[in-house]
Amino acid sequence: MKRLFFIIFLFSILANISYGQVEISRAQANFIYNFTKFFDWPQTEKTGDFVIGVFGSRELATNLEKVTSGKKNVTQNIVVKYFSKFDQISKCHVIFVASVKSNKIASIHTKTGMHCLIISDSRSAINNGAAIRFVLESDRLKYEFSKGNALKHGLKFHSKISEMASKNY
Repeated sequence: MKRLFFIIFLFSILANISYGQVEISRAQANFIYNFTKFFDWPQTEKTGDFVIGVFGSRELATNLEKVTSGKKNVTQNIVVKYFSKFDQISKCHVIFVASVKSNKIASIHTKTGMHCLIISDSRSAINNGAAIRFVLESDRLKYEFSKGNALKHGLKFHSKISEMASKNY
């Protein structure tokens, strides 16, 4: 009987952890979509599709596809591309780099192009060149922002981005 209760207890913990990860991924997808409204890319980047890349998190790519389905960034159709390997990465306006792939953040612009907003959940994201880093604070998803990294890659942004950040660099 004790064994049965232990197994039920264990499954409930695992279910809660899994559910929490799904919720985080959905929240990240909503954040990323909303970030696109507060950044301005150069005129040269305003033709064709608006590409949001996801490197290393299939779950986030799927959630982003749901959030952005049928939506536009001003006049550009939003397209989500998932990349499992660094060699697959192509030109993007925005790219999320999962923490398991964070060792590639510093060299990501060689694949995405100069004017790409890099977002990650890695502890070293900002130091490696990302403009936005997701963080969990008291079970709430928040973000840190590096104005210097955004400007370094030719991105203009609304002041609300830094005002709403939990930390600015």
